[in-house]
Amino acid sequence: MYFWNMTRIVLIGTGNLAFYFYEQFKVNKAIDLIQWYGRKIEKIRFAETETKITDQLSELETADLYLICVNDDQIESLSTKIQAKGIVAHCAGAVALDGLKGQPRAAVFYPLQTFSKEHPLQSNDLPFCIETKNPKDQSLLEELAKLLGGIPYKMNGKKRATLHMIAVIANNFGNHLLHLCKRLCLENDLPFEIFQPLIQETYKKALDLGPEHAQTGPAIRNDLNSIQNHLDLLSDEHIKKLYINLTTSIQKIHEQSQLQNSSESN
Repeated sequence: MYFWNMTRIVLIGTGNLAFYFYEQFKVNKAIDLIQWYGRKIEKIRFAETETKITDQLSELETADLYLICVNDDQIESLSTKIQAKGIVAHCAGAVALDGLKGQPRAAVFYPLQTFSKEHPLQSNDLPFCIETKNPKDQSLLEELAKLLGGIPYKMNGKKRATLHMIAVIANNFGNHLLHLCKRLCLENDLPFEIFQPLIQETYKKALDLGPEHAQTGPAIRNDLNSIQNHLDLLSDEHIKKLYINLTTSIQKIHEQSQLQNSSESN
């Protein structure tokens, strides 16, 4: 059993995730954010009354944890410039642990969530996927996750990469489809807001019942007339192709499910 003793944290990065951690750290008395590094220091100038800020990696303070919240393609080169005895952890879903070059206490502290500065995160129970070189560091980062109101998950690089891929489909692709829907609304003089109850119920039902039990619509009913009518209404060939591909996918999965249920009942 390890007790939480990692109070001194240096935050690295100025993106959405870094801002989330800053807001969490500054109100948590068990965490001491001693410094915030940003390559574009003007983005974090507002925080200099709360903590030290810098745009020089050579000026990083001695800390227990260096939390890297930068773009995936910057992690490796940045990590080679950090001289530290503490834990150096990146927060990316798709970057391997050994992407932190030359760090004996390399770690991953990946929160599975979407972050936006314009939309502060309200929910607790945030999943944190954790991987470390040192078993003791695993326990310490798990305690940090709990301090933030989250749920820690021990996860190796392959599982985390798979998790990240699924998250992209669920979140980024799902949001992209909503973006296309909003664009279609604008083109056809329809209020996007009218779909809010439908969108909320769709995702709530998928979580409550399981998405395999919540699917409705013309594809699963094999309503060919409605499908063709929808295709006739779509002038954008890109969206039309997406409609056809998703319809085919729904029908294929439904057919496979029916065959499986039929074989199990025989």
